[in-house]
Amino acid sequence: MVRCQAQHGGHGGRLVPPPRGLVREGTGRRHFARSGRGTSSNRRLGVQGGDPMSGPVRAGYLVQNRTTDPAYCPAPAVPVEIDPATEQVIDELFLRLQGACGAWRQSWPNQKIMDASKLEWLAEFMRSGITSMDQLRHGMRMVSASKSAFVPAPGVFVSWCFAPEGLGLPSVEVAYSQALRNSHPGMEGRGKWFHPAVYHATAAAGFLSLQTLPRELGVTRFEQKYLEQCRKIWHGEELPPVPVAQLAAPGKSITPEVGNQALADLRARRSGETQ
Repeated sequence: MVRCQAQHGGHGGRLVPPPRGLVREGTGRRHFARSGRGTSSNRRLGVQGGDPMSGPVRAGYLVQNRTTDPAYCPAPAVPVEIDPATEQVIDELFLRLQGACGAWRQSWPNQKIMDASKLEWLAEFMRSGITSMDQLRHGMRMVSASKSAFVPAPGVFVSWCFAPEGLGLPSVEVAYSQALRNSHPGMEGRGKWFHPAVYHATAAAGFLSLQTLPRELGVTRFEQKYLEQCRKIWHGEELPPVPVAQLAAPGKSITPEVGNQALADLRARRSGETQ
């Protein structure tokens, strides 16, 4: 059997055989040669359920043993019917992506690949819970703001659809700055929060962790928790309010003495833990 590989461009997408010398047929075994080296450079490969084999392992052997394994039970494919309205939404989205991303042909060089990509994008939308046109519009605004000529990956676009700005919430950077300020011990019971999502993201990330982690790690940790709260809001979930103990009391003012004393207490507790 001769291995074939798909090529695009000058061959019109047809299958062409590999170059001569790439595949050498032997008696009962196929050898793959590269850079003039023989099969002696092949590593010994182990196969589950058998002894190690010398030389390359044939794909057919692995497939045969895998499909005959009693424990092998692939999940059945569930067909999903795409209605005309959904199809039109995806078509219009891809037209906008072509207009916003000048290098879109790098991702979709021909119609066949574009059609397959549309199905993958739609599947990602269904998995992630994209349910409204507002989410897609906000995702497109983020595409334009990124100033990139290349089409984003489906997962990246989905994350932009759930971005906090689409909900009227502060950006990750602005929210992180407030979280870092309000998680300081001197701000306990004195902080003001933009939105419950910022507070709950800060609590999930850890008040002490945000104070001790390097900025890069702290931003990453907070962003993950913050976007989780944003997804809940996009899905219609109502977040609990900020606990009263975490709200700033009317008329209270923050002084340097209060902050310095809280910082001294924190250092004392940390030094006691290390002893």
